Amino acid sequence: MEKTPIVELKHIYKEFPGVKVLQDISISFYPGKVHVLLGENGAGKSTIIKIISGVYYADKGDVFVRGEKANYTNIRQSQQHGISVIHQELSVIEDLTVYENIFLGREIKKGGKILNKSEMIKEAQKLMNTIGISINPKSYIRDLNNGEKQMVEIARAVSQNSEMVIMDEPTSSLSDFEVKALFKVINKLREDNVAVIYISHRLKEILEIGDTLTVLRDGILIDTVPVADITENQMVAMMVGREMKQYYYKAHCSDENEVVLDVSHLTKKGEFEDVSFQLYKGEILGIAGLIGAGRTEVMRTVFGAEKADSGECKLFGQLYQARTPRDVIRLGVGLIPEDRRQQGLLLEKSVKENASLAAIKKKSHKGFINFKWEKNASKEYIKKMSIKTPSENEITKNLSGGNQQKVVIAKWLLAESKILIMDEPTRGIDVNAKSEIYALMKSFVENGGSIIMISSELPEILGVANRIMVMREGRVTGFVDEKDAAEEVIMSLASVGKV
Repeated sequence: MEKTPIVELKHIYKEFPGVKVLQDISISFYPGKVHVLLGENGAGKSTIIKIISGVYYADKGDVFVRGEKANYTNIRQSQQHGISVIHQELSVIEDLTVYENIFLGREIKKGGKILNKSEMIKEAQKLMNTIGISINPKSYIRDLNNGEKQMVEIARAVSQNSEMVIMDEPTSSLSDFEVKALFKVINKLREDNVAVIYISHRLKEILEIGDTLTVLRDGILIDTVPVADITENQMVAMMVGREMKQYYYKAHCSDENEVVLDVSHLTKKGEFEDVSFQLYKGEILGIAGLIGAGRTEVMRTVFGAEKADSGECKLFGQLYQARTPRDVIRLGVGLIPEDRRQQGLLLEKSVKENASLAAIKKKSHKGFINFKWEKNASKEYIKKMSIKTPSENEITKNLSGGNQQKVVIAKWLLAESKILIMDEPTRGIDVNAKSEIYALMKSFVENGGSIIMISSELPEILGVANRIMVMREGRVTGFVDEKDAAEEVIMSLASVGKV
């Protein structure tokens, strides 16, 4: 006898101005099952979980929770009915501690009035031990890396003893070790008869952890199938409506051997030490390493967002000391940051304003913005980069993650950057958008540009980079040419510092 669904969607429709986001969606989510939602960015996955959790209200159709019609109007109501959500974009509060974030809104009190801090710290530590992660409950969130922040989000959701846990791209910031810890948590939830909705673009993960798969395309439900009955290639074909002939695009590395960036003995105490490398014209240099290896910190220092204690950098043969990123941008360097929403975009501004942001001053005349150029240039790049948006005037926060990332890249292409530093450029992006970004990267370097790409996905590094620099605990442990590159070589350098 089949169990009753925890949550059931019946004929759900949702429309935003100019865009039909969901059309006639019916899905049932069962206790003790991991139900995967798969689709390209903009397919409607996040809208579904926002309707379930009360962030959005469906235009038509019904949501049933344990057989009863639910009309939630906010997240607190859905939480009270046993539904927890771990969002793709981190929602932890930076200036609170780990334990304060975990118990936010449901603090443990003495006598009903005074906060029982020691009890909350003890319970948070128990939770960390159960999950298998070592984060001090008294640490401030601002002092954690993105992977640790994501684990705190997961701990908070699990601590609520929910009947349904929704995970939107939960592994996008996690190391391999943390992914294994998360999968143990998911298996425990499954054993405890909790329903899990899992959104991921990592197809191997889906095969490993999923029970049921629902594929969406442009707001339409394509099919719901058992994960055991499907292959990676079939998933891709269902997502994009065709088989993908090519996924990774590797540029032919220039033979000029012209050094465009030369970093020597760069050191910042507590972050990285004695980092030296060169970037050549017309190459993609991959930066590999485990989370916490210091990759992002080095590149932010090169970009002028952080200050080194010692060492030097040369751009195009000239020594430079960047006081701010503006100094480096003027020299032709752009940074696509790891956290696009916090550091790469003005979410409340339009696509046009974001795309033109780095070049607007250069294109202005006597201090006046050239609005005609701004409009035409943004429209050109929307078309060139296949950015899905109703118009160049659309507010950027309304775009899907993949399209937001394309806007960040467009910003630096419009600024005529010669070097792009790309930190996790395809995080949280579907396979089709990834492939489009790899093709853009290939075109950029074959037209004389150079790219530094930080990535935690080994297949991506191996598939795209011409040369790979590996870091471990703030130090460079080796360089690998593409002809010698293999997963075991990179992992050995990243984990033990030698091959």
